[in-house]
Amino acid sequence: MQIDEFLVELSQLVARRSTASHLVDTLAFISEVADRLEDDPVFGEFESIEYQGTTSRNRTMKLHGFNRLDESDGSIGLVIGKWEDTSSPQTLNSATVSQMSGWLENFIRESIENDLCERITEANPAYELALQLRNEQRKINRIRFHIFSNSVLSNRFKEELQGEIAGIPVESHIWDLQRLSAIYQSNREREVVDIDLTTLGGFGIPCIEAAKSDTLRSYLCVIRGDQLADLFDRYGSRLLEGNVRSFLGMKGGVNKGIRATIQDEPSLFFAYNNGIAATASDVTIQSIDGQHVITNLIDLQIVNGGQTTASILSARKKDKLSLQDVSVQMKLTKVLPEKAQELIPSIAEFSNTQNKVAAADFFANHPFHRKMEEVSRRLLTRSIAGHRIQSKWFYERSRGQFQNERLYLSKSEKTSFELQYPPEQLISKTDLAKYSHSWEEKPYWVSLGAQKNFSRFAAKFSSKDGDITEAEHWQAISASYGDEYFKSMVAIAIIWKKMESIVDAARNSWYEGGYRINIVTYTIAKLAHDVRKAGGEIDLERVWNNQDAGPEISGRLEQLAPHIQTSLLLPPPGVKNVGEWCKKEACWESISQLRLPWEVSIKAMAITKEAHSEKKVEEKKKGSVDIGINLQAETLALCMSGYWAALHAWTGNRTDIFSPTDRALLQRASTTQGFLKLNQEANWKKLIAFKKAAEDEGFRHAAQK
Repeated sequence: MQIDEFLVELSQLVARRSTASHLVDTLAFISEVADRLEDDPVFGEFESIEYQGTTSRNRTMKLHGFNRLDESDGSIGLVIGKWEDTSSPQTLNSATVSQMSGWLENFIRESIENDLCERITEANPAYELALQLRNEQRKINRIRFHIFSNSVLSNRFKEELQGEIAGIPVESHIWDLQRLSAIYQSNREREVVDIDLTTLGGFGIPCIEAAKSDTLRSYLCVIRGDQLADLFDRYGSRLLEGNVRSFLGMKGGVNKGIRATIQDEPSLFFAYNNGIAATASDVTIQSIDGQHVITNLIDLQIVNGGQTTASILSARKKDKLSLQDVSVQMKLTKVLPEKAQELIPSIAEFSNTQNKVAAADFFANHPFHRKMEEVSRRLLTRSIAGHRIQSKWFYERSRGQFQNERLYLSKSEKTSFELQYPPEQLISKTDLAKYSHSWEEKPYWVSLGAQKNFSRFAAKFSSKDGDITEAEHWQAISASYGDEYFKSMVAIAIIWKKMESIVDAARNSWYEGGYRINIVTYTIAKLAHDVRKAGGEIDLERVWNNQDAGPEISGRLEQLAPHIQTSLLLPPPGVKNVGEWCKKEACWESISQLRLPWEVSIKAMAITKEAHSEKKVEEKKKGSVDIGINLQAETLALCMSGYWAALHAWTGNRTDIFSPTDRALLQRASTTQGFLKLNQEANWKKLIAFKKAAEDEGFRHAAQK
């Protein structure tokens, strides 16, 4: 796609968002790009801000949002954008970049040096940022300026270190039209990091090749402590595999044992520490003085040892300890980009011995996500009067999946695609988590931010019993996550979007601006809570069937929302930070106890608890039947491909694995006539278990090779 074509595509996305969210184009543009960049470690959690003011020296301050403090590396980001209403790419000159950077710098200096937070209303999220910059300055290790533009930078730009503000290093990221085009047209969820080790630290990393296959190569390495600290100091959480960073809940503080070793016995660090495990998409190795040395790494990701890495940097930076004699062992695996999503989760899971990563880090290829994706691609909405075409809701299990599927379609194909999957009917993984937790009356989890909320959602799918594998756990619970579950989540999505539109439409009345997601999640949780307290349950099936929240639910949301905002903006004495207050369970306890009279009938929007319970039982039964049908289809397909016949032949030499009874079952499954007599689910489950056991022992069918 040419750059001018991408500009047209981006303009359409911004126009849709502007209309749907009642935003001016600049804010719609920033919101669109921020959503797309949220999974990129250089960006992260985004909070929208509309702030403009002047410093005590009459200098302009302006920003459109910020990235919350990343606890893994102490980085924080400020965002500002510029949107040009044009049909052809314009040029972003250096003077404009300098001006926008200056606005952000002025905000930071005024916050740290002149108590800006005292001059900002607490209802504005800019207050939270200014307060954090002033009070938590020592926690901030790096400030990132993010400048969004739909123009083309005059010269190609890469992130650039810009000196310091109040002793904190600053780097700039210019997200111009060309860079955004590359991001949007890529299947990757983030930009890769290209590390030249010869310029960073002056020498590469000694290594030996330990193993190799068609899809990966593994190296055993020894990396110097100061070299590892330099890498993390420069790139921060961009080096920490996103899911691992989220699930381990990194705090970035120095581990006492690591600090003691560095201080008292640095030469023994290599012997005492387990080291780190990492992956890269490309590795450059040179022979230097007869030794193999890694000199360049593309997309380095630490999948285990993030705490070790952060602690080593913290020991040098905060405790002023020398790393001269510290060495760290590293297992580095080169993984082809096309195999990364398949292999990195397993590498991460099996490398993490100290911290169990929930549900194999709940990567995009987890069976839950695949099931939601499969359901979303076939489940049609109910035909609605006045609409000829039944549409579908698109479940996006990896960031940008929806956009990538439509990006290269012709104009007529795009029209057809959007009729089937309207852009407003899109649900991402993190969306699903916030819908679920809002409905479960945990808005304080939603307020933690997308990634932390998502990690708590993922915990549902992780085995709590060490004797039960993740696969066995999923098999046990999967019947509850089928068509009806997806319909319920879509119904909550419809209610969520209705609530967002209520807030957006109230910008010139009761809505004071800021804390939009907190108002939305708390209002929805309050709606669900009040109905349950009255003995009912919101009828989500009706919402799904009508593809509309309905006047009763909408009316109650409109009634609740202003009261919820007032309560959130008035935290208890001694609490000034509204954003932090929203993350506390105590905040929900106070909201849930609010007594607000009903102006609409509960019966018009709810069913009884008994009816709801009966529905859940029926849904689970239906889910079990669906699983059985899918299992039969899967095993029959393997029969038709000759898999069971080949496996039966292979087992002739592996009597240590398969008993005569097992082999008899395989023999029956080897022919279509024999398979059709195996009409019990227990037999299909046994066949799948045989398949896994054989493949663990090295069996491969010709069709798999």
